[in-house]
This record gives sequence, C-alpha cells and structure tokens, in this order.
Amino acid sequence: MNQTEMLRQMCHTVLSHADVKAIIKARGLPSQAASSRSVLESLLVSQQGLEAAFGTLDSREIAFLHRLKGAGKPVDVTFFATLDQAEPDRLSYGTFSQRYQGVFAQVRRRLVRKGILLLAQHRELWSNKTQMESWLFSFPTQFLPRLPPLIPSPKRLSAPGEWRRDVARAKLRAALSPALPDEGPGDKMEIADRELRLGGGSFRAGELDNWRKRRWREETKTEKKAGKTDAYALAPAEAVLQILGTLEADCWVEAPGLDAPLEVFCGSRVDSQRVCESGYRWGCLARQHADGLTWYRLAPRTPAASLPPSEYLDIAAGGTPTVDLDAVPLEALEQLVAISDQQPAPSGRAVLLLTPNLVKLGRTGDNLESLAPADWLEKHSPEFRQAFETCRRRRGKTILHENLAVARVGDLTLKVAIERALGVHGVPLGDDFIAFPRGLLGEVERVVAKSGHVVKEVSGRES
Repeated sequence: MNQTEMLRQMCHTVLSHADVKAIIKARGLPSQAASSRSVLESLLVSQQGLEAAFGTLDSREIAFLHRLKGAGKPVDVTFFATLDQAEPDRLSYGTFSQRYQGVFAQVRRRLVRKGILLLAQHRELWSNKTQMESWLFSFPTQFLPRLPPLIPSPKRLSAPGEWRRDVARAKLRAALSPALPDEGPGDKMEIADRELRLGGGSFRAGELDNWRKRRWREETKTEKKAGKTDAYALAPAEAVLQILGTLEADCWVEAPGLDAPLEVFCGSRVDSQRVCESGYRWGCLARQHADGLTWYRLAPRTPAASLPPSEYLDIAAGGTPTVDLDAVPLEALEQLVAISDQQPAPSGRAVLLLTPNLVKLGRTGDNLESLAPADWLEKHSPEFRQAFETCRRRRGKTILHENLAVARVGDLTLKVAIERALGVHGVPLGDDFIAFPRGLLGEVERVVAKSGHVVKEVSGRES
C-alpha cells in the first residue's frame, strides 16, 4: 500500500470526527476541513501548521519518526512497541490485540491525531491477520524537509578530530602474514592466484569498509531477550551509523547524547559509550576531547585523489613496480588490483610487486588512461607501458587465442568447481566452454582429478 492510498483511506474511512477535530486543532487547519474529507486529504500533507505540530513532540517521538524515515516503508504497530514506557510488561502476555491495543492508542493520540502520521488498514484476501495486525503507519515524504533534527544540540567543533586509519592498513598487512589470526573465511585477507583478495573476492575498497563495520557490529551486538522479538530493531552499530549520519559536517555528539535515540532505534537500552568506543577502535568513528568530554561523529573517508601516485608507487631494483600498503589510498589500490597481478615483496615490508595482467586490462574499458595510478605506471614501467600499448592496439578486436586454453566441461558440478578455482582468470564462453590462461592448466587438471574425472587434451594450431 503506497502513501497516496493510505492518505485517501485515512481521510475518508479511518478517521473519526473526533480524530479530524484533533488534527485540525494540532495543525491549525481551516474549519472547512472538518466538513469536507477531500479538503482534509489535500491539506493533511501540506506544510500548513507542520512546524507547530512538530514542536509538541518529545525527543522519543522525534526519534521514532527518524527511525520510520530510515525504514522507508509502512510499518505495523509493533514498530512502536517501546513508544510508551509506562507499562513495559504488557507486551509479554495475552493475544496480539491485547498486547498492542495500548501501543496503538498511544500512537494514534500522540502522532496520528497531531496530523503527523498516516494510518490505514491493509486487509489481504484470505489473510489470518486480526484487525490490530493489519494497521499500517507511514511518515509522509512531504514532511521530510521539516523533520526536527534527531540530535537537537550537537557540539560544533572546527577540529577534524582523530580516527584510526591504521585498522584498514593492519588488515592489508595481514595478507602478507598468513600466520596472523583471522576472523573467518568470509573476512580473510590473502594473496591467492597472484591477486589481493578479501573474503574470497578481488579486493574492493568498499568491502574493506564493510569488513570494519561487520567487526564493529559483531563486537557490540546485544543478546535477544527470551520471548521478545522486534523485527524493526537495528543492531547498535548500525543505529549509531544512521544517527550520526544525520549530523552536519562540523557537528559532534557525546555518547550519553545517543542514549535516547539508540533505545528507540535498537528497541532496548544500549551502552552508548561502549558502542562509540568500539566504533572508534574499528576506524568507523572519529572522536575528540573538548570541555572535558569526548565527542564522536562518523570517520571521514579519504578520497583516492588526495595522494599522488608517487607517494605510494615505486620501482624496485629489478625494475618491477611496487605499491606501499601503508600509504596507498584504498580506492587507488582497488584500481591497481583491477589491472595487475600482485605478490609480496621478498623484503618482508608491507609492499606488493605489480606485473601487468592483459586479461584484466582488457576488462577495464576505455577509462584506463584517466586513472592516476595507471598513468604513473605507464610513464615509469616499460613492462606496463608495453601492456597498455598492446591493450590499446587490440581494443575493439576479437582475439581468437594467445597462450589460451579452452576447456569443454559437460558436468555442471565440475564446471562450477573449475570456475571457482580459476576465479577472475576464467572466462565462461557459453554452453560448456571455459577459457583460461594456459599457465593455469595444471590447476584445472588438479580439480578434474580430484572430482574423479579424466582430462582429454586436444591441441590445435593457428592457421
């Protein structure tokens, strides 16, 4: 049910005469809205009287509206389970209607009758839902620009604060030290098949950010109480990200200032100081000290263009380009992984050796020359310069084969196993065929033998 349908049903069917009078009073709407539901329908989502109605809300009610905004869709009455704190045990016994009738009454009185929420009923055919279960609430999109701030009085500080940039770097260095403990296969940083990978896939800067957030969420997750479920509740880390995401660039908040909104977003009380400090340790939050207090906000992201390639790329004694993992911007590292093969430098430093990969270069598209790291490599590495020239020369042409092997695999399970082993180095050609570099033939043969199949090799010559 969309908001237009909800608005029409609310004004023409759901609202009682007493509801309409309360909305008109709260919003200061003209009296003709009481005698014409069509007039009420057009005025209800207008800006008239909206600021005055918002001015009557307390901090918890405002937090619920922000949480509803984040939901992005209509919600049922369970969304507001913690709106009324007077009787927290009421939700533990009785039928659904008995448990939530008090919550429904509170939402109707405190938000619907103030002309701030839409209320409608969605009754599906053959549905077993009770009337109470079928009620839906929605926050009109027209009201979003006027929504009061979630943090009413943030601290304005001009200093950028401090945040842990070393968390991501430590994760990158883990790829060079296989003996270091790791969180699990899904978070493993490694160099496999001459490629830097995170969680089994090619390195992506965004995935490293996601890894930090996952570790933060895991460290601060709360235990669910027996018999209590909240389908709308957010994990504490995710709630802090949403709440701090509403702050302006120079605004900060101390941890206790997050107590009330966190309780609303998470459905229960949360140790805000513990969550914020954990977010700082994982490099997701910035902090600074002022007026004897510690203030937090989201950690900034360092843009890829903030550091010239000469600060993180170099040429080793043997002529091989190297990338410094302690200095390279993560977005630049992603670009380098997308055009090259990587292997650890023998020196033991946090450095990777780079060699061009024609298959990857062929997939980069026409924006290769616009990438600053690629431009530096072409100017300083003869091997990369030759690879780029070859790529340009072949752009738009069909290459039948060059040091390429093609496998025909009729067994679907075996085909999946081979594709998984080859990773980005395998190219499905349709039907039962897979193309891959001839240098990886031994890896394919190993997978085939392990699966109990036999390789039949056929060679051909270019005519």
